Amino acid sequence: MMNTPNNRVADRADGLSASSEHAVIDATASVLHAYFDKHPEMRCLLVVDPSQRDVPSDDGSAFSDLKRTIVTIAHDGFPAEQHPYLVELDLRSPAGAMLLKESVRLAFEDRRPASMAQGLGQRIGGWLASTASADEVAGHWSTQVLQYDERGRLCALRFYDTRALGLIWPLLTEQQQQALLGPVTVWHALDVCAKPRAYGRGVGSIRACSLTAAQWPEVHRHGLVNRALALHALAAGRQPTPAEVDAAVAAAARAEQYGLQDRDDLIAFIGHALDWHPQFDRHPEIEKVLKQFSPDDFYTAAIGHLQPDDIDEIRQGAWYGQAASLSDPQRRPSPDTRYE
Repeated sequence: MMNTPNNRVADRADGLSASSEHAVIDATASVLHAYFDKHPEMRCLLVVDPSQRDVPSDDGSAFSDLKRTIVTIAHDGFPAEQHPYLVELDLRSPAGAMLLKESVRLAFEDRRPASMAQGLGQRIGGWLASTASADEVAGHWSTQVLQYDERGRLCALRFYDTRALGLIWPLLTEQQQQALLGPVTVWHALDVCAKPRAYGRGVGSIRACSLTAAQWPEVHRHGLVNRALALHALAAGRQPTPAEVDAAVAAAARAEQYGLQDRDDLIAFIGHALDWHPQFDRHPEIEKVLKQFSPDDFYTAAIGHLQPDDIDEIRQGAWYGQAASLSDPQRRPSPDTRYE
């Protein structure tokens, strides 16, 4: 029930043509180079997440001979080959500048909708500006990955994945953000919408970024959100907009409130908020289904009776103002809040 992929543009980040993607890569690399030129005291540390696949390291590859500083994750569930690592780039040398540009190219390549939908991972976790050594940064990050959630379960906070980072960062307090960065002054990375972003810290800092019990449920939903966003990006042939990211996050929370438990059901529900209408579950027909929903039901089966005309009606959104008025008689009808 998602849009048909536009394969002509879906193979590049944000539906860009080859020439446009090259221009974005060149511009991003230039901005990064300019930042480090302006701050010569800062090291440029490339973050790599090899958990799904590593950067090319065969003979002749630009990355083949580089020293890797491992971010150790002391848990049997993380084999050594899946540990993230840091690589220091010497941007004063032609080789370092070339590596920077190649890493930017890989970052955008991994944001192509087809790559995201295939679950190939985000190999490039960004570019860190820090006066500290790679060993110091890796040592600090090693203490931040494994945390206990609200149920006392040991979980991995995969902040080194830029798509995860883009959802985690807004949840954190300023102190938590500072603690996560540790000795890093600025973390340059692509955000959830594949736009360059600089995550910075304030003056002070604390040693541990410990999430609260209230923050963990949303973090646990981020994998579902990112999966739904990836499928939507493939269908639309472009990156999600900030409004769509917000709609996906909100829909994931509502899906749990309705009692959806199956992973495919949860992803489908979030996808419908992206593809149909951000408040699609307030449509009378969907509301009826969800009110009758039980723990043994499957959401996708429960809405299987919907016809194309029903879905078109939901997408058009004419019903939305009336639904809002019925839920709050004292409130004036709300305008359609779709992001299209």
